[in-house]
Amino acid sequence: MKGISKVIGLGFMVLMLFACDKAEEVSYQTKTEAEIILDLSYGTDPKQVMDVYLPPNRTSNMATIILIHGGSFIGGDKSQYTNAAKYLASSGFAVLNVNYRLVDATGVYNLPNPVHKESAVKLKDQVADVSAAVDFAIAHAKQWVISGSRLSIAGHSAGGTLGLLYAYGDKNANKVKAVSNLAGALDLVFTNFSGWQVFPSYIVEGGYRFTGFEISLANETAYKEISPLYFANENKRVPTLNVFPQNNIVEGLPLQDKAIYDKFTDRLHVLKVPNELYYVKGADHAFSKSIHMQEVLDKSVSFFNENLY
Repeated sequence: MKGISKVIGLGFMVLMLFACDKAEEVSYQTKTEAEIILDLSYGTDPKQVMDVYLPPNRTSNMATIILIHGGSFIGGDKSQYTNAAKYLASSGFAVLNVNYRLVDATGVYNLPNPVHKESAVKLKDQVADVSAAVDFAIAHAKQWVISGSRLSIAGHSAGGTLGLLYAYGDKNANKVKAVSNLAGALDLVFTNFSGWQVFPSYIVEGGYRFTGFEISLANETAYKEISPLYFANENKRVPTLNVFPQNNIVEGLPLQDKAIYDKFTDRLHVLKVPNELYYVKGADHAFSKSIHMQEVLDKSVSFFNENLY
């Protein structure tokens, strides 16, 4: 009996030592060198690429910001946000500056009669690209020596809208823990706006390209599905920062004014989604003055530090 007890005890000690070694290996790593990986593919489409910024002296607990560019869903490029990505990385985050597939804008501005055609890429596909980028980050977390669970999204303009739609959608199975919306469109239900029946033809065509449905009262549901104001729900209480510039004029879209942002804030409160509305006096939609861009990036960093545990 004593011999059997000794064998069992020895086996238990070996198992405990193995478990401890394995836990230490997985739970905490360090990397001294900074790394920058440009145009890294996260999908098969040429647009599905990202720039990865990995700060020096990072650990496997480092949080990540997935940065999503704007461009009214039909344009824009990650290169416009290179400086922002570098600044966020200097603030102590790994940063993935992401491109995504664009809605086809061919012939939209052929006025007065735009080309009427369905886009192969719609907003739902762009949200799928955001999801693919998130999953790519998680899959490479160990290799990059960053956290696979402390993920956030910061998106500007169209990128803000896409970030919110991902955060509140089913694809976000507790992967992204916080989102910063920098002047994104919140209400794309075009029929909510006065005079929608006489909108310029390029806006009408744009709505069709976004959804595959004509702008009409009968098709409101399709437009609510691409509008964070209506898509937000109590099942996805992702902490949300909404940054509103004083002069938020978005070319090609109905006015996304302070009243809409206040309405969104009220809805998030009702849904018990932790949120903050941040107003930037004097800023335009692009935060084109460097002082304004730095302000909103600093605010996003502060918000993420408070909400990424």
